[in-house]
Amino acid sequence: MTAPTSGPTAGGLPPDVRVARRQVGVGPRAPVGRRRVRDAVPGLAVLALVAACTAAPTPSPGASSSVVVPASGQAGAQGCAWPEEVDAYSSNTVIPDAADVVWIDSLQVAPGLRIVLSGTFPDARYASFQVYDRTGAPFTRDGVGSTLTDYQIAPDPGSVNPWQQQAAPGGHFTVTLREDVSPGEANTIPLAPAGTSSGRGILVYRVYLPAGGDISKVPLPSMTLEEAGRSESLAPCTSFYSPLTAPRSAASPVPTATPTATPSPSATQRVGPLQFFKASIDTLAPNVDTPYVLSYLTPPGPGDVVVIRARAPTHASGDHPSPWPAAGEDVRYWSLCIALATGVVPTVMNLTPSGGIDTGCRADDQVRLDAAGNYAFVLGTEAQRATIERVADTTFLPFSAAQPATTHLLMFRYMLVNPGFAYSPGRVTQGNDPAATAAVMGPYYPRATVCPLSTLVSEGVAGCFK
Repeated sequence: MTAPTSGPTAGGLPPDVRVARRQVGVGPRAPVGRRRVRDAVPGLAVLALVAACTAAPTPSPGASSSVVVPASGQAGAQGCAWPEEVDAYSSNTVIPDAADVVWIDSLQVAPGLRIVLSGTFPDARYASFQVYDRTGAPFTRDGVGSTLTDYQIAPDPGSVNPWQQQAAPGGHFTVTLREDVSPGEANTIPLAPAGTSSGRGILVYRVYLPAGGDISKVPLPSMTLEEAGRSESLAPCTSFYSPLTAPRSAASPVPTATPTATPSPSATQRVGPLQFFKASIDTLAPNVDTPYVLSYLTPPGPGDVVVIRARAPTHASGDHPSPWPAAGEDVRYWSLCIALATGVVPTVMNLTPSGGIDTGCRADDQVRLDAAGNYAFVLGTEAQRATIERVADTTFLPFSAAQPATTHLLMFRYMLVNPGFAYSPGRVTQGNDPAATAAVMGPYYPRATVCPLSTLVSEGVAGCFK
């Protein structure tokens, strides 16, 4: 693949820290077995936060705002499959979830092309294949969507899909991308939008919460390209590419970027700070399985914290596959992440005195709940963390230690919602509208307030909402 010649600086950790991976939470993770060629801004921009966050400062014009499709022609033109590996610990652009890792391959659409993926079901909470056009927009063709999620994948004869019935991971599957797809056809994804016979697109393999946090144990599918009677098989890459255009300073754990202009008064009237709303995300490769709920804020003054509370959706647990949908589980996964609303919009990644990493993400299994099933996120500084964590039923989330005065963005992910969950943000029809979002989400709608830390300590979470 050919690296682009222009683009943003990476938003990840310094080089000496990137070599260590970690589980979601705090503390180092074992080094990965596969090696990256370069750690940098990914070719995939996951979300367009500019459109979603109507009242927050937006990423600068230099930020990654569309899918970068390398100039190489066919998928696998680099000689192996899945040449790009993207996550919060390397590229860190556009609020990546610390529990997520993404592998990407570009493809050149051609008449008669078939791409066959052969792999094994990974040991992880979630996995999916998604195909996007060159702008990163998901599409359908002949009534077939561009997403194939783990529980929808039919296993090969003699194998079992652990998201369809209780079983150990490792069973085999075969998935095909091609033009001629029909509704109900198993393990088949459209190669391109309807009416498209040329152009470029991207194929994305997403995995959340791999077992033990070790992505080196996630088996990447092999790829076979079939066209005009010819066939070429490609093994997964063992080193990975991501475009990089400017070196990063090892001294800074987050990128330095110029804040953008403040929004217009009309935008501010629609969405104010700490008002949560379903994001309208129609392009730039969002996860089709995930509705997103956003807000923004500027960290409060010394002595204050931000408290966010609501009822938590029930969810699948652990980092192994389980049958879906499941009774009693509202979502497969949910999380809250905090990022800087500037530059490439990186998730907060604070270096701790012990040399670990405190990410600005908390996955569902890390969230403390009260007896009624409600969460209370408390956003503060690393210096306030010990005091906050002594308050019952609270979950600490950090502001950036490097840029504490910068406007921050908050993102809730509600991934793979159970069709029977009536309070899903996916049911909200008006994007970027806090009132409409609150009306649908009801007790699950996040409500936030600025509170003196002394009040939180003396009166608990309820005291902050008097």
